Amino acid sequence: MQLTLRTLLAWLDDKLPPAEVREIGKQVAEVDYAKKLVDRIHKVTRQRRLAVPSSSGPDATDPNLVAGYIDNELDPEQVAEFEKKCLMSDVHLAEVSSVHQILSLIGQKAKVPNEARLRMYQLVKGRETLRPKKDGESPADDDPLAHPIQPWVTPPPPYRPLLQRYGPAVAVLGLMLVFGLGSWRTLSIPEPFRTARNRAIATPHPGAVAKAEKNVAEGRGTEPSPATAALPATASEEHRPPAAEVVPAPEKAAAKEATKAETPAAGIPAGAVAVARKPDGVLLRFNSSPDRREWTRITESTPLREQDRLLGLDPFRSTLEFGSANVDLVAETEVWLRSTPKTQAARLTLARGRLVLQGNPSGLPFEVQSGDNTVTITPPPGVAVGVEKTNPRALGEPTAAAPLLTVYVTDGPVKVTSQKETINLETPGSVSIGPGGVTSNKTSRPIPSWVTETSPPPFDKQVGEQFLQFFRPEQRTLASLVEATEADLKEVCRHAISALEAVGDISLVVPLLHSKGGSTASIKRRTAINVLRAYLGEGPDAGKNLLEELKRDLGDEEAPTAEKLLVGYTAKEAKEEATYESLVKLLGSSDDGSLGLRELALDDLCRLTGRDTLDYDPEKPDGPGLRAWRDLLRDHELKPAPPHPVAR
Repeated sequence: MQLTLRTLLAWLDDKLPPAEVREIGKQVAEVDYAKKLVDRIHKVTRQRRLAVPSSSGPDATDPNLVAGYIDNELDPEQVAEFEKKCLMSDVHLAEVSSVHQILSLIGQKAKVPNEARLRMYQLVKGRETLRPKKDGESPADDDPLAHPIQPWVTPPPPYRPLLQRYGPAVAVLGLMLVFGLGSWRTLSIPEPFRTARNRAIATPHPGAVAKAEKNVAEGRGTEPSPATAALPATASEEHRPPAAEVVPAPEKAAAKEATKAETPAAGIPAGAVAVARKPDGVLLRFNSSPDRREWTRITESTPLREQDRLLGLDPFRSTLEFGSANVDLVAETEVWLRSTPKTQAARLTLARGRLVLQGNPSGLPFEVQSGDNTVTITPPPGVAVGVEKTNPRALGEPTAAAPLLTVYVTDGPVKVTSQKETINLETPGSVSIGPGGVTSNKTSRPIPSWVTETSPPPFDKQVGEQFLQFFRPEQRTLASLVEATEADLKEVCRHAISALEAVGDISLVVPLLHSKGGSTASIKRRTAINVLRAYLGEGPDAGKNLLEELKRDLGDEEAPTAEKLLVGYTAKEAKEEATYESLVKLLGSSDDGSLGLRELALDDLCRLTGRDTLDYDPEKPDGPGLRAWRDLLRDHELKPAPPHPVAR
C-alpha cells in the first residue's frame, strides 16, 4: 500500500485492516519523514488557540474540498494539491487530522443516559398502549398517537409518592425546630437568676450606699469605681450577682479597644474599611464565590471590606479612601485590604506594584505588608510617599530572590519602621527594606515621577482611553483582555498581555510566543517574553507553572528549551561559545512551530551581546539577518557585553 497522508491518517485512527496496519507501520518505521509527520500531526491536533483555515485569501480552503478528500472523491490532481497545502500549513493539517479522527469515532456504540431514553419513550407511545374503543368514542379522544408530545415540550416528571416528595423536607424542618428550641433553652437566662439580678440592681447594699454618699461629700465624684460596683463579701447570697456576670477589668479594656478598632472612620460605611473612589480607568475586584472566582470591574464608588482583593491595570491610576487618608494604586498594582484600627491611617498588603500614600491631617501612620515584611510609614500631612515592591531575579536563575519594598520620600521628615529598625528621612530620598526588615540602599536619588504625579501623563491617558474601549459592561474581564490582545494598537496590545498575567492566566500568554502575521505580531511575541520573565519572579511555584504551560503548548521536547531561553544565561554561560552556537542554531530553524523559540533566541542574543537584531525576522528566518549572525559566530565576534537593557 502506498504511504500517503490519507492512509497515514487512517493508520493513526485505526481504520485499516490488520494486514495494511502492519504494512503502513513498517513504512513509517523506515521513513524518517513519516516519523516526523506523525509527530507533527500529534502536535498540531493538541495545540491550543490554533485557528481554522480562512474563508478568503490565498490560503482559503472550501470545507467541501476537505470532505471530498476524506471521502476519497477528489481527482488525483486535487488530492496532490490539497496534501501539499496540508504539509505546508499547520492549520490545514490540524483541520483534516481532527475531522478524520472525529469521523473515525462514528459507528462506535454510544452510551445513552437513562433520562434521554425515558424522554424518548414519553414523546411517542407504541401501539401496545392502545385500549379498545367504546361505543360512541371518537378515535382521537384517547389515542396516544393522535396527540404526540412535541419535541420542544418538556414531558411531565414521573409520579412519586407523597412520602418521597415531601418526606425529606418535613424531616429537615423537624430537625431544625428541635435544634432551635434546644439552643433557645440553653442560651436563655433562668428565671431565678434573672430575679436575683433585678433585685441586686434595684436594692443596693446599705454599706455601698453609705460609702457612695461619703465619696460625694468628700468631692471624689459621683461615679462608683469598679470595686464598689461589686457587692461586698458580707452581702447575702440572694443579693450577690452570678459569677458569670462579673467581667475582669483587663478583659473590659480589651473589649473596649476592639470596639474602637472596628469603628469605621469618618465617611466609611459601616462594615467597610475603605471606599474605592469612582475609577477613571480599570479597577478590578476579585469575586471569590465558588461559582464565579473571577475578576470583576468596579465602575462606581464602592465600599470595600476586609480581605477584599483589588487589582489596578496599567496605565490607569485608582484611589482608595480610608477616612481622611488616601492611597493611590499606580498602574499594575494588586493589594489586599485589612481592618484598620483608630491608631493608623490605613493597613493593606501589597502583592505587586506601586502605591502612593497621601499624608493625612492627623499624621497617622500607614502599615504596608508584603510577605513576611511589615513596614510602618508615618508621613507628615500633605506629603506623598511612594512604596514599590520588586522581585529581583538574576539572569540564569530560575527563581527570584526575596522581594524588596522600596519607600520613596518626597519631603521630610518621614519615619519608616520595619521589624529591625526605625529610619527618619529628613530629606527627599529612598530606602529599600529586605527580608526580616533589614534596610539597605538608603539613597538620595531622584524620586520617580509616578510618586509626585497625581494623574497619568497625557500619552498614557490617550493609551488608556483606547484600552478602555475594550471593556464593555456585558462582557467579562478576561474576554475583554483577550480581545484587546488582538488590537492593531501596539501599546494596547502590550497592556492587555501584561494584564492577562496579572489576573493569573499565563495559559493565554504562552501561545502568544507564536504570534504570526499582522502589524502587532512581533509586539505580541516580545511582550509575551517580557511578561513571562517577570512572572518567574512571582514566587517559587512560578517556574513550575510556567514549565507546565510550555509543555501543553510546545510539547515535552521543546518546552525545556523555551524555559531555559526565558530564564536566561548566567555570567559564566555568557562567556561560553557553545551558548552562542546553540542560539544561532535556533535562529536557523525553519519549522513553523519554532517561531517562538526563534524569537526567544534572538532576544537572548541581543541581551547577551548588546547588539540589535541585525535585521533578522523570526517569521522569515532565511534572510540577510541569519547570515549576519552566522558570520559573527564564525568570526568568534559574539561576546558578552556589559549588562544593560537593550532597546529593541
